[in-house]
Amino acid sequence: MDERIEAYRPGFRRRAYDAVTALVGGAVGLFSPLRASFYRHGREVYRTYVAGELSGPNKNYRPRNKSADAEIKRAAKWITARARDQVQNNGYISGAIDKICNNVVRNGIRPQASFKDRHGSQDTALNEKAEGLWSRWARYADITGHDSVAALQRLILRHVWIDGEVLVHRVWDTSLKGIVPLRLEIIECDLLDGRIDGPLANGNIGRRGIEMDAATGKPVAYHILDSHPGDYLYLGVSGKSRRIDAADIIHVFDRRRASQTRGISWLAAIIMESYDLNEYKGIERIGAKLAAAFGVFVKTSFPDIPGAGIGIPGGSQANTIDTGVGWGDLPDYIDPGRIQKLPFGADIKIAEHNRPGTQYEPFVRDSVRGMSAGVGMSYESFSNDRSSSSYSSGRDGSLESRLSYGGQQFFLCEKLLDRLWAWFIEGAFLAGLLSDLRGYAFDPLPNHEAVDWQTPGWTWVDPLKDSKAADQGIANVTTTRGKIAANMGDNWDETLNAAVREEEKLGKLYALRAKNQKLLGDIKNADT
Repeated sequence: MDERIEAYRPGFRRRAYDAVTALVGGAVGLFSPLRASFYRHGREVYRTYVAGELSGPNKNYRPRNKSADAEIKRAAKWITARARDQVQNNGYISGAIDKICNNVVRNGIRPQASFKDRHGSQDTALNEKAEGLWSRWARYADITGHDSVAALQRLILRHVWIDGEVLVHRVWDTSLKGIVPLRLEIIECDLLDGRIDGPLANGNIGRRGIEMDAATGKPVAYHILDSHPGDYLYLGVSGKSRRIDAADIIHVFDRRRASQTRGISWLAAIIMESYDLNEYKGIERIGAKLAAAFGVFVKTSFPDIPGAGIGIPGGSQANTIDTGVGWGDLPDYIDPGRIQKLPFGADIKIAEHNRPGTQYEPFVRDSVRGMSAGVGMSYESFSNDRSSSSYSSGRDGSLESRLSYGGQQFFLCEKLLDRLWAWFIEGAFLAGLLSDLRGYAFDPLPNHEAVDWQTPGWTWVDPLKDSKAADQGIANVTTTRGKIAANMGDNWDETLNAAVREEEKLGKLYALRAKNQKLLGDIKNADT
């Protein structure tokens, strides 16, 4: 009763407050409408959001109100560890990360150079030269020699999803002739020296390993530990770290608050949901195993009778019932077709297996649906459960998921690839591989910005209807062939050039066939 009264009070107080305001305001308004207006305005100032009330059933719901960095510093260690654990041990999360990487990166996001000549037109020769240099360099970009640029894109996206951030360090390597001497070192966020935190002797300020300009908050340098503190061969007992200039680091993370300088796992909102679901399913499996281990129970109403040949309780010892079977003679397992004698007073009870129960599937489905919303995927794609989806709902979910993938592609292009292209062009120019860049020595920025990114796309959900809609869009000038090709992950210029080459080859084929047909006709005429 007390809880219901407490829950009722906030609404009652608001209604009483409004009633008094209306009554007094109406009375004052009879003599001075202006004063009544001021009165009502003043009363409204004291009103508040329901979510801001500190009374009622939710009075103990009082989260901390701190900066993003303060929140992240307190929670990042365990959030990162738990996110990594779920990716390793939870099939839903592991599969979702793989699907995201396949859709966002797939076989790589490729540059489309857009250098202009002195007349402002596309410099086709220079663009093709730059793209060719990138294509060759991309094979050797990883400093470890293990990954291509496309594989590094997938790795970086995985780190951002799981850890919330990752560092890309540029290193110069001139050992390969004709290859842009730029190499990339991928550094996990664990290697940022957390002791660099607070005011520094040089006037800058540290933020958990990042040295920043105190006035602007712009990164100046990154302090990187010599080895991973969680490695089994950890060599950082001395606590040494190296200071790397910010110009040589790309810090990839998603800033969701203005006061945020470090990243946090994109799985943070669903980690506990996924852990609880995994634990619940494990407990249900154990319960089902235990229940299935017992098939038959043997009961008796005479627990004091040890076995066969014992008299009936309360009767004469002369009137004994001997079944010839004692309790120790019962088998541990039942063979097919077996006829089993039972001891006196025995009763058979077949075990009922009701685990995991009728509520198991709805509970799991609801939990998985919440997790899928947390990663920006449709429930059907996240769970691989399409048993209750229709064509329209499946199409809608697929299109919504693609919007999420497209947003992540934009994130990678803006936070990683644009900076990476600038490094690449700078390295190519210094190595003399792109010495014909216009005005690079005086103003390199236009050359660093001369790129568009070709992201992987998707095929049409309904090819017949979608192709008709595309044709109508081109006819109405609401879209272009280039945009349609880009949405499908193709470059329209490359597709057109390939089509021209195919037509040229087909023309040669048709001419050769006609020539052969004429030759055969001439031979037949000569024979006749």
